[in-house]
Amino acid sequence: MQNTLNNRSLIEATKALCIKLGQGGEFVEESFTSYPNTVKLGYSTVPHEPCISGNWTAVQKALEKEGHSTAISNNHVRQIRSFYEEGEDTVWLTFNDNKLWWCQAEMEIKVNTENIKSRKVKGVWLDQDIAGKKLLFGNLSGKILTTKAYRGTICTVDSEYVLRKINSQLSEDAEEIKALTSVLQTKIAGLIQKLFWNDLELFVDLVFRQSGWRRVSYLGKQEKTIDLDMESTVTGEKGVVQVKATSNLTGFMAFEKEVNGFRSDYQKIFYVCPQPTPDLLGHKPQSGTILYFSDKLAELAISAGLVDWLIKKCG
Repeated sequence: MQNTLNNRSLIEATKALCIKLGQGGEFVEESFTSYPNTVKLGYSTVPHEPCISGNWTAVQKALEKEGHSTAISNNHVRQIRSFYEEGEDTVWLTFNDNKLWWCQAEMEIKVNTENIKSRKVKGVWLDQDIAGKKLLFGNLSGKILTTKAYRGTICTVDSEYVLRKINSQLSEDAEEIKALTSVLQTKIAGLIQKLFWNDLELFVDLVFRQSGWRRVSYLGKQEKTIDLDMESTVTGEKGVVQVKATSNLTGFMAFEKEVNGFRSDYQKIFYVCPQPTPDLLGHKPQSGTILYFSDKLAELAISAGLVDWLIKKCG
């Protein structure tokens, strides 16, 4: 069922199926919170006995007696049959609270007094990958999300893509791009460390501006503790930035002491230093001050489209 990579269990499956847990999600809460968790299927008018015995002709006839056409009955049979016959390695998916949820289920099928069919989940329904990251809609392919609009109950989805998401993996192309981006960020970090002090302050100003911050004033010459006084154009938050080409932990702690008098006036305080000493590099502030070193600045430079600017300045 599973193998391991970097001491993490990888989920393996031959198929991935998306299932709607009842009309309008009526089975979601019970499926997620019951002990054990379950995968539930409605079709309460379809008898359990021919399904469990594999008499799908009888199931189709029962559906046709309800007034369904042959084509529609065939489609219903396909979905019901998937629920009854798919193996325990099949991954079941559903959508809820703007997230993708997944599980694998045991083969045994139980029926309650209302003829609702259910399979016991192996473990629990999960809304995160094996690395603990939430499977939010915003991080999923539109191809997967279109299944939300599927008018039926069960449909097949791209199992290769789904398993990559669940296993916190990337496609071969994406892995290559990620590796190239890492190399690019390292190179850019080197350029940032070469910036002259006034170019560094201008670069930091440009980075924050492209990140949604508007400079209210430049205080570097009047106030030694603050280089940039800013306001977020999105949230209205106030922020200050101190820029140091190099700094050690002692210098940073002196800055922390100096800003204590007005810390409550700002929602964000940034200490930007492309070349920290090892003691500062390993420091994690408890005050809420945000540290930006060259690696983070390189990431922001790429997002802000400032690579060409850096090349022109340092090339």
